[in-house]
Amino acid sequence: MRRRLYQAVAVAVVLTAGATVSNPVLSADLYADAPLYDMAPVPPQDLFEGWYLGGTIGGASVSYDLAPAPPGSVSTSGMLGGVIGGYSWQHGPYVIGVEGDFLASDISGGRRFNGGLNKVSPGFDTLADLRLRAGYTVLPNLLLFGTFGGAWADADLPISGPGGGFAEATFFGWSAGAGAEYAFDQNWSARFDYQFTDFDAETISYPGGKETYDPDSNTFRGSILYRF
Repeated sequence: MRRRLYQAVAVAVVLTAGATVSNPVLSADLYADAPLYDMAPVPPQDLFEGWYLGGTIGGASVSYDLAPAPPGSVSTSGMLGGVIGGYSWQHGPYVIGVEGDFLASDISGGRRFNGGLNKVSPGFDTLADLRLRAGYTVLPNLLLFGTFGGAWADADLPISGPGGGFAEATFFGWSAGAGAEYAFDQNWSARFDYQFTDFDAETISYPGGKETYDPDSNTFRGSILYRF
């Protein structure tokens, strides 16, 4: 009897040892007090903090309210492109900063009046602005933002025909917009944004009289940025 008991115990020990070696879950349970690696989460990086500089290109439409003649407005459209840069601070998902851009443009159009004898053809040559930017990262590498600030634009304002002439003016105003920026890594990102700008009116003197221009612009742009 005692011999059979010893044999049963020996068989049980052998089977238990074999099961432990062949079953990784059971082995992990036996050695749970000795972890092989650290499972602590890696904190997210502040992908949108720092100085940045890049190129931007897009399209724009500009509408000029005119007075006294021709009554109504004239619409223009075209392309623009240039450089954009700034600095952002990031605290958790919140991002705030300041940025500016300088753009060359080909935004033109025209309208005839006075029975077709005259044509007004305003067009922006260059634009620039300086704005505050604030946003929230809905994903660690995706930022949604809004902007607000000041803007200026240089424009050619020719009127052809009797009493017309060539003139230039600089318009000042305010700008507001919104957009999204996607960070590929710590340095490179791409963004798309929309801006509305309300410029102040300017009155220009021509040989045949005075003309007042009051422009508003809408721009859509895509940009590639490098963060230092």
